[in-house]
Amino acid sequence: MRHLSVPSSMAEQTIDILRELEWFATEYRVHPSDDGRILIPLNDMAPPKLPSSFEDFSIIDIDPLLWKNRSSWQSRFTELVGEGVLEDTIVTKSHEILGDLLIQRYDEANEPYLEAFIQSKMEAHPRIRLMLLDHGVKGAFRIRDLQPIAIRTDRLLWGEDLMNVSPHLLDLTTEVPENRLRLRLDPSRVYFSSKLEYERQNTTKELNNFSNEIGRPVNVCDPFCGVGPAIAHLLQQKDIVGDILVNDLNPDCLPFLFHNLKILRGLDPNIIQNDLVEMTPGVFVGCMDAAQISSRANQCGRWDALLVNLPHQTLNLLPALLPLLRPEGPVRICGWTIIPESEVNDLPDNLSRIVDCNVDDIEVRVRKQFNATDMLAAFVIRR
Repeated sequence: MRHLSVPSSMAEQTIDILRELEWFATEYRVHPSDDGRILIPLNDMAPPKLPSSFEDFSIIDIDPLLWKNRSSWQSRFTELVGEGVLEDTIVTKSHEILGDLLIQRYDEANEPYLEAFIQSKMEAHPRIRLMLLDHGVKGAFRIRDLQPIAIRTDRLLWGEDLMNVSPHLLDLTTEVPENRLRLRLDPSRVYFSSKLEYERQNTTKELNNFSNEIGRPVNVCDPFCGVGPAIAHLLQQKDIVGDILVNDLNPDCLPFLFHNLKILRGLDPNIIQNDLVEMTPGVFVGCMDAAQISSRANQCGRWDALLVNLPHQTLNLLPALLPLLRPEGPVRICGWTIIPESEVNDLPDNLSRIVDCNVDDIEVRVRKQFNATDMLAAFVIRR
């Protein structure tokens, strides 16, 4: 059976990503190899050739180890509701794990089996503190509408028992492991996508190469920074980053941002709305409309690299961000966009018109299917 061999420091976050992709063989054990790396079993849904985001890991074929004392959630679910339900009735099966939170997308068809979902998934994932139903996104910041449905205290509680639980125990603040980082966030208050972890790693590789090319650290502008995962990845590397600008319109991001970036930890996160502050020399933090940053004269033409992580609006907002880049170049733009599958082939041409560069300067990677009609695509513009 195929196993993904990863460094021990990256095991937990890789398992979470494989779970989200539904490629993790939950009925078999994760275990160390003789060389100290961690072996993660892959199920039959994992493609024969894994995406480039897994290229740093090797695949080995060995006999799997069964769990002795724990069954998969699917097996436990079947014990509770009977044979055939999971295969014939349930459409929405998968979940996402963020830190000690398990997030299950809401599906009306699952309502009769909600108790079985709670018992089977919480038993199969003993480190999970809270299980939540995801009712979709709401508001201008596209924040998830999350409903706690189960909590683990000294025992597992759900249903009417949740009404007697102290509200502080239902706090959704968690820490998500990602590439030797622990990112603090609350998914009911801020936007965060674990699906972009490997894109953040690819951005780090890209800007590391760019730093070597220009012979100095890269000045990086992240106008949609959220809780700071992209910059946190970059700051792990020595001498890649020079000056930085981190900004997000959602003020709830700021406390988490100041915790997740060591260069900001201990400083006052109380930045007023529509303001941009130089917290320390060369470190700018904003809470404003990203399209208005270029109205600050000291920001135009200042930045070597631009990170554009607002996938639903990237192409619309990109023109307003271009004045932030150094006009003489070279520069890098690393972005993500959600577009109809029918428009994927036209993306390089569209980007070349927006940025006024050659199509040969653009690299596009189709990341994955986002929904029935749209794709998530990553791009790098090297101008």
